[in-house]
Amino acid sequence: MSIVSGTLGKVAAVLAVGLVVSAAGVGAALSTGVVSLQSPTVESIDNEWGEISAERTGIDTTVVVDNPNGVGVPGVVGVSYDVSMNDVRMASGKTGGVSLSPGRNEVTLRTHIDNEKIPAWWASHINNGEETTLSVEPSVKAALLSRALPAQNRTFETDMLSSFEQESGQSVEVNGRTLLAVEETSASWGEATHNETPLRFSGTVRNPNGAPVEFSKIGYEVSMNDVTVADGTTSESVEIAPNSIGTVQIDAALDNRKLDEWWVSHLRNDETTRLNVSVFAVAETDSGTERVPLPFLSQRVVFETDILAGGQATTRTVDSAGEFGFEPPRVGSVERDWSATYSGTEFSTRVVVENPNAADSALGEVGLDATYRVALNDVTLVEDGTQTTLGPGENELEFSGEVSDRTIKRWWISHVENGEETRLTTAGGASADLGFAALPVPLPGENRTFETDMLAGFSETDQPVSVRGRTVARLHDMNSTWGDATMDRTPMDISGDVTNERSRPLTVKSFGYEVRANDVVLADDETRVGTTIPGKATRRIETTGHLDNDRIPAWWVSHLNRGERTDLSVSYYVVVEYAGTEFTVELDSMSYTDTIETNAFGA
Repeated sequence: MSIVSGTLGKVAAVLAVGLVVSAAGVGAALSTGVVSLQSPTVESIDNEWGEISAERTGIDTTVVVDNPNGVGVPGVVGVSYDVSMNDVRMASGKTGGVSLSPGRNEVTLRTHIDNEKIPAWWASHINNGEETTLSVEPSVKAALLSRALPAQNRTFETDMLSSFEQESGQSVEVNGRTLLAVEETSASWGEATHNETPLRFSGTVRNPNGAPVEFSKIGYEVSMNDVTVADGTTSESVEIAPNSIGTVQIDAALDNRKLDEWWVSHLRNDETTRLNVSVFAVAETDSGTERVPLPFLSQRVVFETDILAGGQATTRTVDSAGEFGFEPPRVGSVERDWSATYSGTEFSTRVVVENPNAADSALGEVGLDATYRVALNDVTLVEDGTQTTLGPGENELEFSGEVSDRTIKRWWISHVENGEETRLTTAGGASADLGFAALPVPLPGENRTFETDMLAGFSETDQPVSVRGRTVARLHDMNSTWGDATMDRTPMDISGDVTNERSRPLTVKSFGYEVRANDVVLADDETRVGTTIPGKATRRIETTGHLDNDRIPAWWVSHLNRGERTDLSVSYYVVVEYAGTEFTVELDSMSYTDTIETNAFGA
């Protein structure tokens, strides 16, 4: 706030000149020739606050006047003047019997402001766009002269809300993460009356989290030099949706009846006021209503005036912390585990959540609603939730779920279809009910990819087919790929070329295979081929074997129990008919062992 500086002093100068000239021209003094026609001059003007009380504010003006005449001017002059601000009459003063001695004279004028008029002026100042015109209307009365002097007007402006209008760019950090990003803040006055001044201030905030940030009730307090001029709470809850921008708006109303008390504090504090807009969440506890500060929506401003000396008003913002006035729960550690059960497997996650608030604080107990999901290639393995109350210190949450054999088989199908690659995703979220607000508590998510290559050992080198110690044929350019898996089985499409090195025809009757993973037999069968290769000729053979998908869950359990490690053994053989006799030939070059390791769960 700023009131016109120096105007009163300049008016006093005009009055002093006016009154002495009037005195010099009064009555018989001129007819005697004793008084010269030289006009007195004003040498200096000094204004200061007089006595300040709860009811009124004194103004003392000292005018130094030089009377160049050889004789004094008798005290026959009376001076009065009115001080108005935006047509609100603030003060009236008068003095009589003013006289001037030859030489230097000090003339003291005293008046006072009725502090009860401060609210009316304030309302006019706000409604006039924070602009005030200070008007001083003097008049002079003497025996032979009574007239009004020209009014002295000067207009001044203030800009108390300028510090609220900003593109913030700040963020609210909680436990090293951004809870809310403040895009911009603003404030505006409403239409003020004698009793109150509406004040609306708001913040545009962005919620970058995947869960809403909600405040059940927000309170506010506006104070000026510790004089509370406004307080209250919002009537509705405020929610900022996930990954969106919202507005937190507070409609306050200054109690103008408190402004006279503030006015006194402002002057007694060397014309300095600390304007404090405090925003807080309202928490209802067993001990009653408590306030939890929300500094990121608050603002502190210091403004200074220099009313009587003619200086300009200054306003500066005092930095306030961007942290919450409380500590929400935070995640300490996460542990995941698999175990075998009679019905399949079980996946569990243990999360340690710390509530850093003391037992006797408003947040000694915090409600928590949490969910957790684990998926392999979009096949949900576990989806669990819990509702609990967090006490002070460490609290352990456990999310678990039975993973059926059918679910494991569905994952295996997706793994094969995806080129033996699996994306593991774990995602969780929790909402902490703090009584006054619901805030997200993110549970650590994870994205991992693991691969297997169970058919990689299938040899593409030549494989001799020997009968009674003699090579009768060669398998070459052999290849094995997965076919379209079903819930029952996973096809292994086997193909390659067979060259008959003898003159007699040779028939490949069947192709046998065994796939063993950690001693779990996934396949042990023989598939028909029935291709005859003439002597000295090459023919292509194609056949399909199958993994028994009912055995996949047992292998998966063994894989997890061994720390995500599998010892794989794959063997092949062919049954050929040559010279009227069937022979079973082990395909040692095409058979192989391998070790498959994954790190899907950080074991």
